[in-house]
Parts: sequence; structure tokens; C-alpha cells
Amino acid sequence: MDCIPRSKFLSILICLFVSGSGCFSATQDKLAGQTARAAADVQDNASTATTLAIPSADHVVPASQYNLLSWNVESDGATSEVICKQLAKLNQNDHYDILTLSEVLPSDLKKFRYALGKHYKYVYSKSGFSDRLEILYNENNFELVRHFEIKEINILNRYRAPLVAQLKDRATGTEFMVMVNHLARGKSEIRQKQATMLVEWARDQTLPVFALGDYNFDFVFKTRKGNPAFSNMLKDNIWRWVEPVELIDTNWYDNPRNLDGIDDYPGSMLDFAFVTGSAKDWKSTCRVLVREGDFPDDKTTSDHRPFELTIVKP
Repeated sequence: MDCIPRSKFLSILICLFVSGSGCFSATQDKLAGQTARAAADVQDNASTATTLAIPSADHVVPASQYNLLSWNVESDGATSEVICKQLAKLNQNDHYDILTLSEVLPSDLKKFRYALGKHYKYVYSKSGFSDRLEILYNENNFELVRHFEIKEINILNRYRAPLVAQLKDRATGTEFMVMVNHLARGKSEIRQKQATMLVEWARDQTLPVFALGDYNFDFVFKTRKGNPAFSNMLKDNIWRWVEPVELIDTNWYDNPRNLDGIDDYPGSMLDFAFVTGSAKDWKSTCRVLVREGDFPDDKTTSDHRPFELTIVKP
């Protein structure tokens, strides 16, 4: 490598010193600019994040929805094996949060629970002899606060006392009561008195109540009238009937005296859903479930159709 003359070398050093100072100053300016822009970006991002975190004026909090199924499983006219399979099919993917069953043999109470899954728990009535009432609920979603029977409505201790379960939604803390009924069939005066007593009981309740079951009210679609007990139940607008979106027969009855394969009470229903208290202000929808081959029933299937009640709490 050729040697650089001393004088030229000194000139180069001076030049580098001067230019280096300029470069250093420029670098400072560049870094300061980058820092300012980064700070501005951080502030903009924080502002954006804050804006996203604040709900807009029309933000809607998701509502709580509860799906209930009710069914008279006909204790003395069906087999538990068939009913278990049908319950499991109806409840695929744990579709129902709560189920209310009537005419349950004591020996079938646990069977129906296991047909739904171990995470379903149940309570049952002690009255009713071989026709018990049962409420099943998904324990993952609900805590059982208490359960009881309204014993005075079991007139003369010869019928069935309404079964009530008070449940607490584990996610929201909302509490409500679910009732299952099976009112008297053969004695109209007893059924009327039971309906009147249900109204008086509901009048004093502070929690929302959903009441489902077989009420034997003989509601005829053509006349839109039921028997006197139905009128008693609706007195003073304490209970609100959740009328099905489509009126469909819920019970098949062929008089044993003729057994002609014809329903002797077409265009009528025995099974109902009612709500009271603040539940009357919740959105509720009822549907009767029609399945292939359900009517006429046979010796293994129920003579009632199940129905579902969907409740949405605002």
C-alpha cells in the first residue's frame, strides 16, 4: 500500500473531524425524529385501544337463555327403556338446561337422570304414589338453592303436590323457580280448587316462576276454551299462559271401549307452560314437539307429546 503524505493525511483528519461532527448532529436529529414518531404511534395505539374498550351507545349485553322441556312420560303405559332413549335423543348436545317430567315411576327416577348424563341432577316429589314428578337440571349451569312440594295443593293427600326447584344461574347469579304440575284428572272440582290455590300461591312470590306440566285443562282449539279449572288458573292475570306458536294435540286418547284407532279428543291439549312474577316480562316461546310415529302411541311409548319452553331474560 502506498504511503500518504503527512500534509495530506492531516488534511484528511481535519476533514473527518468536521464531517463527523455534522454526521453526529444529523444522527441525533434522526433518532429524535424516530423517537417522537414512535411515541406518537404508541399514543395513537393507546387511544385506539381505549376507544375499542368503551362500548358504543347501542352496545347490547347478551341475554340469558334457558331451554326447558316438559313431558308426561305415562308411568303405567310406557317402558323406561324406550323413554330413556327418546330423552337422550331429544337432549342431544345437552340442548335442555332443565327438564320437568310427570307420571314417573319411582324406579325410573335415576334411569331418566342417567339417560341425560351424570352432570344432570334431579329432585322429585314424595307424593303421587306411582306417578311422581321430577325436575332435572344441568349442574354445570345451575346451583340448586332449595326444592319443596306445595303440600296443601295435594288435596286430601290423594293426588300430587306441585314440585318446585329454586335454581341459581352459576354464570349470572340469576335465581328463579321451576314448577312441575300434574293436576287431578277424574275430579273436576278438585282440579278447579288446585288451580285456584296455584293462583294464590303465585300471588305471593317474589322470584320469577316457570310452571310446566300436565294440567288436564282440556283446551279445545276450535272454541279456544278450556274447562273451568283453566279459567281459574288465569284469574287476575297472576299467571300468563305461554301459548304454543302452533296449537298441536299434546295427548292421544282412544277410548278402551272401542279402540278404533281414532283420537277421541282431537284438536285439544292437556299440557301447558305458565309464567308469573317478573318472568312475565321475559321473552318466552313454547313449542309442542311432533316426532315421527309418536301418535298413536303403543305400549312402550307415552300418550303425551313433549313440549319445550324457551326463556330469554333481557
